[in-house]
This record gives sequence, structure tokens and C-alpha cells, in this order.
Amino acid sequence: MQVEKINNGSEWCMQFSNEELYKYLITKFDGNLDVIIRTLSDDEQEVEITSNIPIQFICFDGDNQDLFISFYGNQTSIFVKDEELMFIDESTKGTYTTSDTFQNVVYEGTLRNLTHAEMLTLFAEVITCFIGGIEVEIIEKEVPCDKQYKQYDYYKPHSYEINVKNNNLDRKKKTFENITINY
Repeated sequence: MQVEKINNGSEWCMQFSNEELYKYLITKFDGNLDVIIRTLSDDEQEVEITSNIPIQFICFDGDNQDLFISFYGNQTSIFVKDEELMFIDESTKGTYTTSDTFQNVVYEGTLRNLTHAEMLTLFAEVITCFIGGIEVEIIEKEVPCDKQYKQYDYYKPHSYEINVKNNNLDRKKKTFENITINY
């Protein structure tokens, strides 16, 4: 696996292989009839999971593309109903500006201390909250900068409450650091 370098010489923490994507993310949805998996390259061509072509996007709703994840090495984003949830490698977070993160949900947890299996499991748990979602409402609140929420040079941390409208009779709530999802 080739790993790209960032300015400070450290490796990006979210450079996943196709095998890792299959083993720790895609298989989490085996047997879920509401999920139609499509794996795509960076030019949005279908890619077999066993291919040597790196997977850039995984769609969880077939051709609709209302629920998908994209991988950039230093950032992984989950898109749901045109809303973006950003998971940014904290070694590059200081270079992000308010315009990069504006109207996007930014995960403030630490990723670099997680294994690839743990990160991909986290992403699977977040995606699970949006399966069958019809509408998404995001409530953003500024949070004070302290030990839990670091102030970056170019943007401020927030907490987010995401309300997912779906047909679930049994409503659930999950919290991922500064993101709470009601679904």
C-alpha cells in the first residue's frame, strides 16, 4: 500500500486499502436489505472490491447516492442528503478554514490513536444511523474551547445534534464525541 505524505512528514491516518474497506466497513452491512453497496473509483467508475484500483467512494443506497462515504487520506467524509460529516486527521486539522468546514458537521474526536479497523467501525456505526433516512436536520452549536474541544487557527469547534426523519418506529440516539444523532 502506497502512503502519501503530508507536510510534516507523517503519514495520513485514513489511507485505507480495498481489503480493509471490505473487511471492516462493507461487511458490517451484510444481510441488511435496506443497503445496496456500490464501490467507485475517484472517476466514479464501478470498482470490484478485489481490484487493485483504489476505492474512493462507497454508496450505501445504490444509484441514489444520498448516502455515501468518500476517502481522501487525511479526511473521510460521510454524505447524507447533501449534508457532509467530516472526519479530519488531526495532524492536518490546523490547515482547515471556516470556509472548508462551513455548514458541515466536523467530528472533534481523535482519530490518529485508532486502528483502521476501529476507524472503519466508527464510520459504519455513523452510517447505520442514516440508513432509511428521508430527511436530515442539523442543529449546530458553538462550544467553548477547552481540553475536550481544541481551538484551531482557522475554525472553531461545534457540537451537533442531527435529527434523522425515517420510518423507524423504535427511535434511537447515538453520540459520537461532539455529534449526537437521533434516528
